[in-house]
Parts: sequence; C-alpha cells; structure tokens
Amino acid sequence: MNKKIVLMAIMVLIISLTGCKGKSQAGAENVSSKDYVYRIEDMQLSGENQNAITMIKAGNEIFGYEYVWQESSNGEQIIFYKVKNNGLERLFEIYAEENSSFSSFAIDPEGNLYSIKNRYTYTGEIDEETGEYLGEGEFIDEYFLVKFASDGSEAFSRDLAEIPELQKLKEDAGYFNVNNAMINGDNLYINCCGYYVQFDKEGQLKKIIGNQGGQNQLENANLLTLADGKVIAIIYEESSMMLAQVDMENGTLGEKVKLPGIGWNYSYYQGMGYDLYLSDNYGVYGYNLGDEDKTCLMNFVDSDFMCWGINNVIPISEREFYASYDDAETGESRVAKFSKVDPADVKEKQEIVLAMAYTNWDVKSEVIKFNKNNDEYRIVLQDYAALYATEEDYNAGVTRLNTDIVSGKIPDIILLDDSMPIDSYISKGMLEDIKPYIEKDSDMELSDYMPNVIEAFSVSGKLYSLVPYFSIQTLLAKTADVGPERGWTVQEAVELWDSRPAGTEFINGTTRSSMLEYCMQMSSSQFVDRETGKCSFKSEEFVQMLEFINRFPEKIDDDYYSDAYWQLYDTQWREGRTLTCSYYLGDIGSFNRAKQATFGEDITMIGFPSANGDGSAIAPGMQLAMSSKSKNKEGAWSFMRNFLLDEYQSGIYGFPLSIKHLEIMAQKAMEKPYYMDEDGNKVEYDDIYYIGDVEIKIEPMTRQEVDTFLEQLYSFSQVYTVDRSLQQIIEEEAASYFAGQKSAKEVADIIQSRAQIYVNETR
Repeated sequence: MNKKIVLMAIMVLIISLTGCKGKSQAGAENVSSKDYVYRIEDMQLSGENQNAITMIKAGNEIFGYEYVWQESSNGEQIIFYKVKNNGLERLFEIYAEENSSFSSFAIDPEGNLYSIKNRYTYTGEIDEETGEYLGEGEFIDEYFLVKFASDGSEAFSRDLAEIPELQKLKEDAGYFNVNNAMINGDNLYINCCGYYVQFDKEGQLKKIIGNQGGQNQLENANLLTLADGKVIAIIYEESSMMLAQVDMENGTLGEKVKLPGIGWNYSYYQGMGYDLYLSDNYGVYGYNLGDEDKTCLMNFVDSDFMCWGINNVIPISEREFYASYDDAETGESRVAKFSKVDPADVKEKQEIVLAMAYTNWDVKSEVIKFNKNNDEYRIVLQDYAALYATEEDYNAGVTRLNTDIVSGKIPDIILLDDSMPIDSYISKGMLEDIKPYIEKDSDMELSDYMPNVIEAFSVSGKLYSLVPYFSIQTLLAKTADVGPERGWTVQEAVELWDSRPAGTEFINGTTRSSMLEYCMQMSSSQFVDRETGKCSFKSEEFVQMLEFINRFPEKIDDDYYSDAYWQLYDTQWREGRTLTCSYYLGDIGSFNRAKQATFGEDITMIGFPSANGDGSAIAPGMQLAMSSKSKNKEGAWSFMRNFLLDEYQSGIYGFPLSIKHLEIMAQKAMEKPYYMDEDGNKVEYDDIYYIGDVEIKIEPMTRQEVDTFLEQLYSFSQVYTVDRSLQQIIEEEAASYFAGQKSAKEVADIIQSRAQIYVNETR
C-alpha cells in the first residue's frame, strides 16, 4: 500500500513542464509553430462565484459540478451545471450532511448521476464545546452507491458494506475503501479495495472483475473509457507510466505501452481524433495507443496562455475542447472553451529563441508576458528538459542543449545552469557582453545595481550573464564565538571546535562527503582561477581543508535522529551544542530571525572555513546569457532587460539586483509585519517564532542593524558554483585519504593533476 501511495503522490505532485514535441515536431529547432495556437474564451457561471469546476461527459452532453461549503450545515453543497457554448447553466444541487461527502461522479447518456457517498462517524462521545473525541470510540467509514435522476432527486442509495461479496473483499484486504466510479456501456464500475466491481445501473452487483484472491492486474490502474467504448488502464509502475487496453469482463490487460518522455507529467483524457488527449503544464497533445510519440495540438506559450496547467479536458470537435484551469496571474479557477486559431490569422513577428536546460516557471511566465505585449518580437521557448528528459535520464535535456551549443545550434538567449560549462562558453567567445546594453539603455544605469554582484559575474571586465536576483550561502555563528568580522581559516575553525566539550558539532548531522561538497561549492574559485584556468589544489590550504573535512563522520547512524534529537533540535545553536548553521540568506528579515530566534544573540556571517578566509558565496537565482552569434541582439535585449526593471525587481524572492528595491526590502525589515483589513486599514501584528515551547517575538531591525547587514551584503565577491565533474574528481581521489590509504598531500597532488587536465579540456 505504501508503494502505491507514493507512486500516486508522485503522479499528482510532480510539476515538471513538458513542451510540444511529437510527430509534427522533430526537435528543439522547431518547437514553436502557428499550428499550436488556440483562443481561450472564459465561460460565465450563472449566478454564484465560481469555484473549481469539474466537468464530465455523458453522450453528447457535458456537465460540470462544484463544491460549495455550507457553514450553516457544516457540510458541502454540490452544484451541477450543463455546459453550453455561452456559459454554464445551473441545473440542481445535492447536499452532503455533516461528516459525509460525495465523490467520483459519473453520468450516463440518459443524464442519471452516480456517485460514491462516504459517511464517517465516531462511536464514542464527543465534547460539544471543544469537539474533542472522548472515551474509547471507533472511527467508522461507510460507503454508499448513490444514484440521482436527471432532476437531482435521489433514485437509490445502497450501503456497499452490506453486499456479501464486497464484505469479503474488505476482510481479505483488512480495510474498506471505495472510489473511481465509471460508466462503460450498460455497466457501472467502482473500485473497491483495489478490485473493479461491475454493477448494473440499478445498483445490483453483477461481478467482481479479475481473479479474486489471485493476481489482480487492475490493482494499480486508473481506468479511462475512450470514445469508441474501449477502456484504457493507466498504470503507475515503479520506474515508469504504462498504458494498456483492458478486457473489462475478465480484468486482464493487453500489451503495455510506455509513453515517450516522462509519463508522470501528464493527465489523461478521452480524445477526439486520437485515443487520448494528454495535458501537462506546456500544452495539450493527441496520442494513439502504440504510437511512437504524442502529437502536439496546443502549446500554452504559443497561445499566450498563462496558467498553472489545465484539467478536465473534454473535446467537442477535433479543433475545440472545454477545460478548467488555474490562472497563473490571479490564482482563480476558471472554465474555458479552447478553439484552434487558423495559422493564417496568427500575427507574424521576429522570433527570438530562448533555451533552458531545466524548466523555469519564472522565465516561462516572463516569456508569455513579453509575447502578449510586444508587437515586434516573439520569444520561442525551448525547454530541453521538457523535450528530451526521460524517466531513465532526467539530465538528458542539459546534455542535448550542451551538444547543440557546441555544434553551433546556439539560441539567442540561454538560461544558464550549473551543469553547463559556462567558462568554456565564455573562453570560446560564445556569449555576448551585456554590460554595454545596460549602459546604453535609457531606462537604467549600471550604477543602479549591486556593484559587487556585477563584478562577481564579470570576466575581464565583461558581463556575460545577467543575474536579476541572488541569495547568500554562508555559515552563521555566534559573534561571541567567532568575532564580528566575516571569514575564517581552517585553523581558526579547528581551534574553536577543539575548545568545546566533546560531542559538540561543527554543523549538525553533516557527513564527510557533505562537508567536502559544501566547501567546494563555497570556495572552489580559490583553487580554480576562472579567467586563467590555473588550478592550485597542490597547496597547503587545500591540504588543510582535506584534513578538516576528515574530522567529520563517514556516515550518520540511524540512532542519531532519536526522539531526543528532534525534541532538542531548535535549541542546539542557542545552547552551543552546535557551533554553526548552514544558511541560505535571501532576505534581510531571515537574518534577523536567525539572530533573535535561532541563536538568540548577535551572529556573524562567518562563512565556511577557507583558504582566503572568505567562505561565503553569491548564489545566483537565475542567469541569463545572450549568444554572441545572435542575429537579433537588440530583440534579445528587449526581453532580457525586463528582468532589471521595477516590475520584476519588486516581486522576486531573494535579494534584488536593484539597489532601490534592496533598500525597500531594508525598510520593510525595520517595520512590523502587517496586513490590510477589509476597510483598507493597515493592521500590524507581531512576528512570532517558536524555539521549542518558548514563544519569541521578533523585533524589527534598527537602522544601524540594517546598515551593518547591507555593508556585509555589498562585500561578497565569490560565486557559488556547482561543477559536478570537478567535484567527482575530488571525491574519487579524496576517498583514499579518508580511508587512510594515502596522505592528504599525496591526494592533493593527484587532484591537482586531474583537475588541471579537466579544466584545460573544458576551456
């Protein structure tokens, strides 16, 4: 059961984006097309405010329903609608009394409605004032198969636990659960304890599908009826998603078919012109069982459609469908009609290609905004993760993008990633210096932005990547322990650690391999010169770092995370049981909370012990680069510049590159949090933090405290880097030192040789 729950959770919660690619699109060079543009018409709800609408099809009719909570009865009202071209017509409503709910609605062609009703009760006493359960009562789940006529009147309600065959399923399974009602032909099916059960439309049990007590091929399957009446099973296996046709009389599966790409990303619906429609957060696709690939029907980016994804896709023709969606700008749930736009009616614009190795929601949203508002240019978004990643290889996208770039298929704009050989791109002249574009832009001045961040990401005075926001990766420690100045050497860290009682941790729960990774991410630039490519691992400082890392355990035993550990977790820094805390700082307020709550006294952003005494790093929230080979650099800049303007800089999560908006953040850190009430009045409240059972009120920072923090923020100069290939070299060779087979100096010599070869080859 646990495995099934995990797989279902993965299916529901993974929100990776998948781009349009299929028979009509062979590769990333042809992702955007006028053929994939749809018009979206929001539908009006007759009467009340619209909640999330679920739609279901019955014959040629489409119905929808929404749940509305009723405070007066402490239960749900379910309102049913008929979906029409001009909106939703209210039909009737049903009510679920307190402690009951209706789910899994299905409608037959005659308009009869079927549902599973769940009633949950407690057999013991309940305190009427507090709602607390008293005594030794038992929680009981009851399930009913309910039928409603087309006017909403109840036709029958059958207690499923009273059916002997289902009672036997309950006894064998050790639990009772009912869901997934489905109409197929003259039969109604429900899933009971993992078995599909066949009923007639009057609620009489006909048979249990499959070999009861033996192998149940439908146990992990969700079923979907196709337009021709065939039933498809969607099967969530450990490593992939599979589809198969179902023999509903015998409960057996035909040949299993694996979808291309990452099947967990899709939602599945009955198709028109195709067996299935698939949807994800990039578009809608047609797919026939057994086809080599899906076919893109609608692309959200091409259609300028800003959403978190759509669901309840119900086709009404091969060029139109209904669906519900969550608006990404307002968060509202809506129902809309989607109609294909004639390619001849799609406005011509100059196309600018933006490629990214991994999906970035922020960039996608900005692309859609830009395309909506710009009459001259259109960004073509190439999401290589969506196009090429598979269940077997999630990194196939970045591999393909690197291959394309090296072979000369360089997009106009690249969303850079740690997995890319950025230094190599720069040394080979592939990236454009964007500093002149900022200097020429009439809406901005280079001096408006954090100078140390600009400098940190510059090479020989040229800025090859735009970093709109950032965070600081550092170690926090009590000022009383390490002093007020940032940075310390390995020797200073060792001396502090050795001065403390046995059992004191440097960083809680940190293994040798984790500490090696931390140190290299924070300070690899101290051993690899980005501009010259010279490595200096054969140094006393690196040897000392290896010796320091060797003080950490190889692994953390299971009994480390005892009940006592979690009970005392929040107080470990206040009480000095742990000296430092690894911290991502993305706003000034988080530093203030760490000071007043986590440590309870003044703290220093001391950083990781390092060769030059500065082990803190600037972690870019995003890096955008322009190709030096782009044929439309001005067009590319017209998009990139938006990340530096007020609209974007005012709404990010992290430290903004804009000095003006950093000062706005600073001003907020000096104020109490507040909200605006219904009358438009500002209502302040206390920022409360809990350490164990102790309530701590976080006081706003003073101007002096903010100025001291900002002074530190302006002084960071190292870049947080993740070079997995270099990290692997260091881990492989350091292992022999950690195992006592070689000295730290011997290992450092070998790392120097291998690292220098690697850096030379990748520049």
